[in-house]
Amino acid sequence: MEQASSFNANPILGPIIIGAVLSGVLYGSATVQTYLYYQRFPRDNWKIKSLVAFEITIQTIHLAFMIAGMWAMVVTDYADPQQLSVLPKPTVITVILCSPIALAVQGYFILRVYRLSEQPLLLILGGLLAVSKCTLHLVFGIAAYIVRDAVPLVQNWGWCITGFLVLSISCDTLIATALSHHLKLRKTGFDRTSRVIDRMIMYTLATGLITSTTELAEAICFWTMDNNYVWLGLYVVESGLYTNSLLAALNSRTLFNRLRNSEVPLELGFSPRGSETAGSNYRDQKTPQPILISVTHETVSSQVDGVPVGSHAEESNGSLTFGTALTSPR
Repeated sequence: MEQASSFNANPILGPIIIGAVLSGVLYGSATVQTYLYYQRFPRDNWKIKSLVAFEITIQTIHLAFMIAGMWAMVVTDYADPQQLSVLPKPTVITVILCSPIALAVQGYFILRVYRLSEQPLLLILGGLLAVSKCTLHLVFGIAAYIVRDAVPLVQNWGWCITGFLVLSISCDTLIATALSHHLKLRKTGFDRTSRVIDRMIMYTLATGLITSTTELAEAICFWTMDNNYVWLGLYVVESGLYTNSLLAALNSRTLFNRLRNSEVPLELGFSPRGSETAGSNYRDQKTPQPILISVTHETVSSQVDGVPVGSHAEESNGSLTFGTALTSPR
């Protein structure tokens, strides 16, 4: 008991507990977003619906195993400090499950980049980064399941952790940069289209930076803090960030549709005083002069992950209809 009382578990158990709590919060957010997605987009392509179902299912299993692993470390093995360096099997399973969660989300966004840019090079490069990261991730997970002891695991397989973190950061940065660049190319002279695309660019950068920044912090902690589990605490949060970024991207179509449909009325008025020119009389002032408005027709369209993104302006007598289409595939 003296050994257990003198042992400082804060740098070991603290980050894991905080990471598990944050993962629970992210899981709750993902559950709400999943419900909203199926309520708002019942006509989405079955492939996207299946992707959402896959993400929330694997995320549920991931959270269950993470809680079981935390229980083993905090409750079962707490009195034996030597056991804290041994990763419980449920914790190792969460490491393995993080790989398909991230791969599915990154693959979705890579296809989104390809359909927007129509450049095979981005598809190939992004696919290689995502698949390579997933492969190293699975290799490390299998090694962790076999070795279990954290000290030799990090010493012998630390290169694997570094590799999949660097690949993941590169992939997320490529996705965010490419999406923002090609969305910017879709901007037209219409103010409303430009505003919607600006919002989409900011949203894309925000979601991409959240995952890449978290992975960068995880890598820095792994490289510089070899006497604690801070990097592992960040790692268990990572999968929840990927799932929420996917669901946020799908549900954000509601916001963009509202921006599209927010009409700004065009008011045309006449001066009650009429013309002030010399020789004008009262009858001339009471006669309104016709005003003719001519608006050229422009259509700009593209597709993102099977979701058309376009803008149009239609000519009509004294009225202007303008919008941005953000609808899901049938």
